[in-house]
Amino acid sequence: MIKKNTLTVIFVITTLAFAGAFSYSLAASSSVKAQNNTLSTNYDNQQGSVVLKNAFTHWNDIAIENVSLLASQYASNATLHWIGGPLSGTYTGNSSILGTWGKFFNLWSAVWFYAQAPPTVSVSGDNAVVNAQNQFVVTPFSDQQQVQYLNVSYTLNYLKSQNNWIIDSETWHVTGSGYTSYTGSQVNALMAQASLQAAFTHWNDIAIENVSLLASQYASNATLHWIGGPLSGTYTGNSSILGTWGKFFNLWSAVWFYAQAPPAVNVSGNTATVISSNQFIVTPIHDPFQVQYINVSYILDFVFQNNTFMISNEVWHITGSDLISFAQESYEYDQVSNLAFSHWNNIAIENTSLVMQQYASNSTLHWVNGALKGNYTGISEINGTWTRFFNLWNAIWFYSESPPVIMINGSIATVMATIQFVVQSSSNLSQFDYINVTYTIQYLDLGFSSTTGSTNFEIVNEIFDNTALGPLSKV
Repeated sequence: MIKKNTLTVIFVITTLAFAGAFSYSLAASSSVKAQNNTLSTNYDNQQGSVVLKNAFTHWNDIAIENVSLLASQYASNATLHWIGGPLSGTYTGNSSILGTWGKFFNLWSAVWFYAQAPPTVSVSGDNAVVNAQNQFVVTPFSDQQQVQYLNVSYTLNYLKSQNNWIIDSETWHVTGSGYTSYTGSQVNALMAQASLQAAFTHWNDIAIENVSLLASQYASNATLHWIGGPLSGTYTGNSSILGTWGKFFNLWSAVWFYAQAPPAVNVSGNTATVISSNQFIVTPIHDPFQVQYINVSYILDFVFQNNTFMISNEVWHITGSDLISFAQESYEYDQVSNLAFSHWNNIAIENTSLVMQQYASNSTLHWVNGALKGNYTGISEINGTWTRFFNLWNAIWFYSESPPVIMINGSIATVMATIQFVVQSSSNLSQFDYINVTYTIQYLDLGFSSTTGSTNFEIVNEIFDNTALGPLSKV
């Protein structure tokens, strides 16, 4: 007979053994699960490396422009999404995609690429995604001395098929493009533009009589050749040149200028020469009611230093000068002045028909700066330009900031003025802006008209130089 106490001991031992076995079973199960997770992670990482290698192979094959190698990388029903540029569109199927790459390769004689940052890869079962920011450096067939860049936001969706990762979907998104180099002719064009800008800046600073601004425009050993008038002489060095300009400015209470024809520019290496025929309209300090003109044959030699064009040699050659006085031929001066103000009034009331009445059939309107920038010749083009201008504004007001300067030379009358237009936006009636305009109008004298009983003037050339634009609160 087994005693009761003995049975109790057997029960306890049995229970402990069962509990121990059960605990071991749970621990073993948890260990297997952890091992499986580790194996899964390692597998995904391994497959991610394979996918990333495939992606770089794909980009390398684009760089060597090899359509045959690309062909084996796509699923039969793959899709290429091309965003930006002339090839923008969605292409499905091997034939369509490879045809698109063929068009791309036909644009460039050479292609290089690099990833701007390490690409990211994610793997989920038999699917993987690669995201990258790549830059392709390309040389066009049309100009093989030129180098451009394409910034591309890249996405490659891969599908695992028969242990191979193939492209199921691809997105080529052009996010930026431009030039990384310029040809010799392009550099010369940019240098010519920069030197011409430096010349006009110089003449503008003469017109506003600012010696301080002129000081920064000369090379240290520059020379000014002044030919004609009381300042005639050769001046070398910054101090001597600026002293001469100071004497010139002390003669005049006001100075205006314009180029009588587009200046000629010649660039050679790091030097440039600007040649121009300019006219300066001046008002003497001793007689502020008198207006004179000075015709100047201008030569500016520039040298490129410290990333800017500096004047190394300047020739101011006075070829003609005379008085422009309102006492001379006062009737015609009054008539031209009235025509100019009538023209500006008709602009202010936005009446295209009245505005167009003064133009000759072959007249030209030069619109400098702003949305309407350009040269417009003939009645049709000029009419269209004023129509576009009036469509911008619900209302227009104007005033002349100072009396216009009028010069009559033979059959040509020239009006120069500084005009400010105050405009109310058509799209936002609570918005009021100002437009400052350096205005030049050239009239042609067509002779006495028996119909009107006065001299018949028509606009042959007009310059609307928009020098400033902004909200009225800034005036």
